[in-house]
Amino acid sequence: MSDVDVDLRVGQRMEIVGGVARLVENGEVIRELEIQELPQAFIQWQLDYKRRVYDAIEKDEYIAFNAGHLPVVATLNDEGLIPNLANKGVGFTPKDEYIEHYVKLVEDAVEQIVKLPPHAVDDTRALRIGTAREFYKHPEHIDWRRLGLLEIFEGETYRNLTKRPLASVLWTGDSPVFVSFQVDCAVEIIPKEDARYRFSWAMRRLFEYEPFHVVQTIFPYAYTFWVVGAHDKTPKRRHK
Repeated sequence: MSDVDVDLRVGQRMEIVGGVARLVENGEVIRELEIQELPQAFIQWQLDYKRRVYDAIEKDEYIAFNAGHLPVVATLNDEGLIPNLANKGVGFTPKDEYIEHYVKLVEDAVEQIVKLPPHAVDDTRALRIGTAREFYKHPEHIDWRRLGLLEIFEGETYRNLTKRPLASVLWTGDSPVFVSFQVDCAVEIIPKEDARYRFSWAMRRLFEYEPFHVVQTIFPYAYTFWVVGAHDKTPKRRHK
C-alpha cells in the first residue's frame, strides 16, 4: 500500500494486498476486488502498437496522435452521476523483481539526454528508442496487472481519485480494425520516491518532445491503476 497523506485522509483509499484491491473507507474495508492480468489480445495489440510507434520515431515520421498511449480515463465525483473524461498518457511498469533494473536503465538514459538542449531530439533518438525497446522486448518482465500514469494538473481526475479511487480506461486503435478495450481499475496514488513513479517519469522524458506529447516536466504524483476488469469493445459487423 502507498500513501499520499494530504490527499488520502478523506474519502476512500485503496489498499493492495497480494492479488486483491481493498477499497477502504473510514478505516473499514467496504469492498474487495480481485486483481487480474490484462487479456492477451490487448497485450499483443499494445506491443505491436509500440513497435510501430518506435519504428516511426526512428524514421523521424510525424506522429500526430499515439492512440496506444493516450486512452480516455473515466472517473466519478462524490455524486457519482456524470463521469469525468480525460485523455491520459498510460504506460506499463516492470514487475517488482525487475523494476530497479529498468529504473536505472531509463534514468541513466534520461541523465544523458538532459545534458543536451531540449530540441536536440535527433542527437538522442537512437538512445531514446533503444532504451524503450529494451523494456518492451521483454514482455515477461512487465507487470500486466497494472498501468502506470503520471498526474500533471491535479484537476478533476485527481480530485475524483483522492475520494473515489476507481477508474475505467478506454483505448481505441486505428483503422481498419479499430481495436478497442475498456479496462476497469482500482487506483493507488503514489509519491515521487516510489520506483513505479520514477520509472513512469523517466519513460515519459524519453519522448517528451515528440509531437504526441504536451511538453511538461512537472508531475506531482503518479498512479498505479490495478486491473480488476477488462472488456473487448472492438466493433464487429452486425449481420442480423
